[in-house]
Amino acid sequence: MLTAIFLLLAFLPPVSHLLEYRRELIGAGELWRLFTGHFVHLNLAHAVMNSIGTVLVSLLFVTEIRRSQWWAIVLAAPVIISVGLWLKQPGLSGYAGFSGVLHGLLYFVAVRLLATAPVLAGCVLALLIGRQAWEQTAFYNPEYLRHWINGRVMPDAHLFGGVTGLLLGGCTLWQDYRAGRLGKGRSSGYSSGTGPTPDA
Repeated sequence: MLTAIFLLLAFLPPVSHLLEYRRELIGAGELWRLFTGHFVHLNLAHAVMNSIGTVLVSLLFVTEIRRSQWWAIVLAAPVIISVGLWLKQPGLSGYAGFSGVLHGLLYFVAVRLLATAPVLAGCVLALLIGRQAWEQTAFYNPEYLRHWINGRVMPDAHLFGGVTGLLLGGCTLWQDYRAGRLGKGRSSGYSSGTGPTPDA
């Protein structure tokens, strides 16, 4: 459903312009843009990239993210990212794209894996955090995809998406621990000893 939305809106630029994050218009009262700006893209190539990423995350980690958790991140991350951009990037006039939410999903999975595959989870988190730190330095070139997506990458969207995933992942892991659900059912579908659960 998400990829269908991404691709459909990519073919409807006038609609996308009504939905993308625009600081001036948000300040004028168009608050829906805080949420909808993450479901529209700069062009078709941008939409395809994020569609592929969304499909890969959903297929590779189908047992790690329950449907309710998936939608909790997809619904919460856009607002958290937009508020973060509003506060940290006052000079940012516009933004569009789902990559920040994808980072939230990846961080969520990595945190959830700490319970059953701590070495794997630690490596994934180290890679994610390392890349995140690099993106915040002067050595990172946010223009490297401009010829594909007609815009620059926004590292802070990835940052606030990652924070969302860390927080939600940590909360659900703590809830499962308190309820004694770790290692049962679909709370985590991977075990370093047995591999994917039968419903993988």
